[in-house]
Order: sequence, then C-alpha cells, then structure tokens
Amino acid sequence: MADIVFSLFLHTGRCAVARVVFMHDRNYKRLFSFRRMVEDLLRAVCDAELVEGLDFPCLEKLPTDYVGERGQERLGDCVWRVPFRDGWIYLLVLLEFQSRKDAVMALRNLEYTALLYTELGRTGHLGAPGEWPPVLPLVLYNGDTPWTEDVEMRRLIAPTLPVLEPFQPSQRSLVLDERHIAVDDLPLRNLMRGVVLLEQSRTLEELADETVAVQEWLSSPSDTELGRAFAAWIQEIAAGMMGAAVELGETLEEASMSLVDRAAQWPEMYRREGGTEALRRVICRMAERRFGVGTTSRLANLLASIDDADRLEEVTLWVMDCRTVDELIGRVSRGEGLGN
Repeated sequence: MADIVFSLFLHTGRCAVARVVFMHDRNYKRLFSFRRMVEDLLRAVCDAELVEGLDFPCLEKLPTDYVGERGQERLGDCVWRVPFRDGWIYLLVLLEFQSRKDAVMALRNLEYTALLYTELGRTGHLGAPGEWPPVLPLVLYNGDTPWTEDVEMRRLIAPTLPVLEPFQPSQRSLVLDERHIAVDDLPLRNLMRGVVLLEQSRTLEELADETVAVQEWLSSPSDTELGRAFAAWIQEIAAGMMGAAVELGETLEEASMSLVDRAAQWPEMYRREGGTEALRRVICRMAERRFGVGTTSRLANLLASIDDADRLEEVTLWVMDCRTVDELIGRVSRGEGLGN
C-alpha cells in the first residue's frame, strides 16, 4: 500500500502462479518507489481540485511495515505522503498492487488504515484528534477479468436497521483496473498511460511500440533509474507472452531494440529448434502462465491434433487475445480462423 500523500519457465502449477504474482508485486513496488510515478498516478486518477492542491515536490515515501498495539503485523506495498499547498496537513496515499480480485479488499484497506494511524500515533506524527491526515486507499489491479468486487467497506456488511447504520465502519477504495480502463481516459504523456498501454499489450509488436513511447517520456538523465525499473518489468511481461525467460537488457533503449528483433524472430526460432512439438510446449507454457493451474491438461490434447506450424503460431496469438481459459479452449476446439 502507499500513503500519498503499485530463464525458461521453471515451474508449473501453483508454484508458477505464485511466481507470476510475486514478480508483479516486486516490479510494481520498484516502479512506485519513484516520486514521478506516484505523482503521475495521482494526476491520472484523482479529481483536478485535489491534484491542484497537492505539493508534489514534497512527496515522501514512508515505511510500509507496521505493528498494532496487540502485536498484529501488516506489510503494505507502498506508502507515500504529500502535503497540501495551503496548510500544514498532508495526504496519506495507500497503494496496493493486485493481480487477482479480492472480495475483502475494502476490509484489508480499512485494516491497513487503522494500523497506519496507530503507527503514526506511536511515533508522534499523527496529530491531535480532529487533525489527523486524510487517506486515499488506491488499488492498482492488472487481472485478466474486470474488477467487480465491492470497494466500499459498508457494502460488505448486511443491510440493517437505519438506526444501526451510523455505527458501521465505512471506507471507500479507489481501484484502477489497468487492463480494462479506456486508455483515452488517461492524460497524454503521463506515465500511467504508458503503464496501462503496456498492461494491455497482447503481442510482442505492441509491447515494443509502447516501450518506445515510454522511452521517449523518460529521456532525461534524472529518469535513468526509473527507466531501468520499467525495463525490468517489461522483461517480465515479455517472458509471460513467450512462455520462457528473456534477456532484453537493463535500459529501455536496449529493451525496445531487443523486442523489435524478437517480435519478428521468435516464432521462426521455435519452429527451427523444435518444430511443432516445441510450439505446442510454448503455447502450453504461455497459457499456464496467463490462466493458471490446470490449463495445460485441458489444452494439450487439442493441440496434439494440430500438425501445421502456421496454425500453431496463430494459437499463440489467441492465448493473448482470449480473456479466459474457457474462451481459449473453445476457439481451439472449433478451430476458428485456422486453415484446413
């Protein structure tokens, strides 16, 4: 959470899914440890009146591990704070990074808010009652299916008598659904627009194009380390698309050049090195990585009946196009668009 103020495919099954989630969290935590990323995020998703009132040059990253009075521990994703221009008070932004939907996300954010206030009070940074800093719980979600979970804590509680409603806990979280938001709703030349375009890329060609765009936005020497963080994340996206680890280089320039080359060469490379059997393995790895446990067992028999390399290469595109494993299985079963 944030305060204000996100080699070969080695494992299959649950280990593979856990590794993907871990890599997502690790790369997002690295990206959102940079002040510019947090500023662009807030400018992209917050009301203009709020944005204009924030003193962004004074953004400050806070620790993310807290211990409550009863010993409960909580480790957040990212925490930042930023003062308002017209006074001494500041805003706390709580950032949480999600690859999967969470039905109790609102409760988790409420818990984190309470522990954060407790920690600030323990260290003497909370202020007197009535002067506590406001919070903005913000969830960055990059799952394959649209976010449909409740973001208001009160909606998790059963309807009750009107006389009891004022006594129920209430807090709302702001969710950015990166893979389903309309890109045109985001500001131009804003890094969050780049993040969303990268998340929504379905082919290596699209990924290469968006990498070049982000590279242009991060051309200042002061953005070198942020560019390296983007390059590391883009490398993981490419690995997910290809079903195998890739080395794109440490900088955005190296990554964009490598992606252009690989986009043109990687299907032919698998055809040359292992023929149709290698392509089947690649498709299964890609599908397992995208859709999770059990995908390979459902897909392998269908792929075994496809002997043409060109047809298998088309299936690799379906893995990225389809939103669910059932949609993918259906298309392969029907042979949609495949030559006879």
